Amino acid sequence: MTRGLINKPDMKVFALFGFLLIPIFYLFYVGKLGTSLGISPNIFFIIITAILLLQVFEIPLYNTRTKKPDYTSGEASLLGEVYSVPLEEELKIGDQRIYYTKVTLNMGGFILPLIIALRLLYITPMLEAILITLMMIIATNLLSEPKSGVGITVPNSIGLLTVPLALILAPQSIAPVIFVSGILGILIGMTTQLYSIKEKGSAYVNLGGIGSFQAIYITVLLSVMFSFCT
Repeated sequence: MTRGLINKPDMKVFALFGFLLIPIFYLFYVGKLGTSLGISPNIFFIIITAILLLQVFEIPLYNTRTKKPDYTSGEASLLGEVYSVPLEEELKIGDQRIYYTKVTLNMGGFILPLIIALRLLYITPMLEAILITLMMIIATNLLSEPKSGVGITVPNSIGLLTVPLALILAPQSIAPVIFVSGILGILIGMTTQLYSIKEKGSAYVNLGGIGSFQAIYITVLLSVMFSFCT
């Protein structure tokens, strides 16, 4: 089965994040987390749960033609297993040399985090948040890459870059600054890689989904954890 507008998540990663939400729920419930995020802790827990659940949905953005990679069966199988992508099946569809690529926005990994980041922007120190966001855009642009057959991949731990920057520039607003600058920086930086997907094509480019959701969600969880400290 190839990718579409509804996709099965990587179940091991989904389970890991799901288990993490159990103690996080308790900490939200007793008022230890989320109080500095500018949104009711109960509502914020619902939001981070929704981000995890809604990662299966994609919103179509546009179509384009990109180059198919020349993978062997073994290479396609290995990459497909690593990224939970039906790469072998997608390589067999349509033209032998060209993908008719669908670029999509992931509901849980792009749309919802973007909305929340824009909402939190109003309660963060604006100058500091913008500076860290710009640094994250540059870092994401440099460290992310289009992966042939997969889409745009972002290092899972890239959100960690926001932590020392927020501690230095905005020590009184660490949690919301991590969320705003981390999410906006990753999303914008990742989107700047769209210009290079022509030569490293994929059947789908899921912005905020396959290849980048883990980076987004880890950044969300980082901001939640630091709401305990602030």
